[in-house]
Amino acid sequence: MVVTSSLKHTDYEELLPVFNEAFSDYDLPVAMSLEALKAHLQSLSYSSEDSVGLFEKRQLVGFLLIGRRGRVAYDAGTGIIPSYRGKGLSHTLIDDAIGHLRSRGCSQFVLEVLNSNSKAKNLYLSHGFMMRRNLQCFSIKQAQITQQSNVLLEHHIQGYSVPASFEPTYQNSDESVVEGLYTCSDIVYQDTRRGIVWYHPNRGSIAQINIEPVYRDISLIKQAIVGCCNVCTTQSVRMLNVDEKDSLTIKALDELGFSNFTTQSEMVLLLDEPQL
Repeated sequence: MVVTSSLKHTDYEELLPVFNEAFSDYDLPVAMSLEALKAHLQSLSYSSEDSVGLFEKRQLVGFLLIGRRGRVAYDAGTGIIPSYRGKGLSHTLIDDAIGHLRSRGCSQFVLEVLNSNSKAKNLYLSHGFMMRRNLQCFSIKQAQITQQSNVLLEHHIQGYSVPASFEPTYQNSDESVVEGLYTCSDIVYQDTRRGIVWYHPNRGSIAQINIEPVYRDISLIKQAIVGCCNVCTTQSVRMLNVDEKDSLTIKALDELGFSNFTTQSEMVLLLDEPQL
């Protein structure tokens, strides 16, 4: 018999093989090392106490991992190993998580789901989640980058801040990039600070490019992106969860040759609303 329980007594070593098996046949297959899984979840403020596991005879067979910051909860990954699918257990995981998060005083439950995964999207809609916005994900191989950059990425000056033109997703939020050990650099062009960029050179990931409104144009965005790519040590570079309304950044990525390899929907469940 499959039962649900908190993951507070489940360590990363036990979680890892189940995580990788559950996502092995995903639309975008995932296979993480132990270190990568730890880093990923820690950057999302993973709470094992708030996360839910499916167990049969004390063996983990599925999970809903929760990141939590204050009253906002985030679905950091939901998966069930193939042999336990088709039994309605996804509904069980979500129902248990929602009930627990409400009891803990959370006001929002946020997640992203691939637009190609209509089954998962319909699952969340059936539990009351609403569409918030669409997000685009991009990648490029370093060898494909031909444009030069005239901007300098200099050490970030404490106190210099530039608000984001579009609200970052939970994964790309200020808290996530700090906890994920991303590098923050100031974008300097012609001896003037014009914005801030958050990137992870060892993961080949760009999380935020925030440019002062008076300077924000496609040329500077492109140069900032290339500047980040130049300091990344990876063979490819990704920029995930770009708001579809951020037409300048999307155009810059397209002109640089980035591939829009998938799109996601950001969904939210308002836990404060009265239950029907």
